[in-house]
Amino acid sequence: MANVYKLDILSPEGTTFSGNVKQATFPTTSGLITILAGHTALITTLAQGDIEIEPETGEKKSIAISGGFLEVSENMVSVVADFAVRSEDIDDDLIEKAKRYADEQKKKKDNVNTEMAERELQKAILALKVLEHNKLKRKSKGVKY
Repeated sequence: MANVYKLDILSPEGTTFSGNVKQATFPTTSGLITILAGHTALITTLAQGDIEIEPETGEKKSIAISGGFLEVSENMVSVVADFAVRSEDIDDDLIEKAKRYADEQKKKKDNVNTEMAERELQKAILALKVLEHNKLKRKSKGVKY
């Protein structure tokens, strides 16, 4: 148990991940950082990108985020992200739906809904990037998607 730590990833949508991990790599505004058990205390801002998680058991996981903060404290890592979605929850239908909704709101010229739609569209674009990135990684390893 000494080689793992507790990781919680939260966003306005709720808890995206919570569990013990061996390591995780985070996109910070200063570059990528990998956190292992016993890491020194740290608080930093996160950039848009992909969190790569190696859980205590099971296969590696990937979570797309769009900004936020990361705190490391006493073998616990907490992430509060502006937006977070697990790669396995991303599908082309969800992305297409967000694109259509954003286009509809733009046509209505309702500023409040348009801004919300733009945010949803940006989330969909981020999710699409992560989905494509994961497909390429799996393809290069010979894994069918």
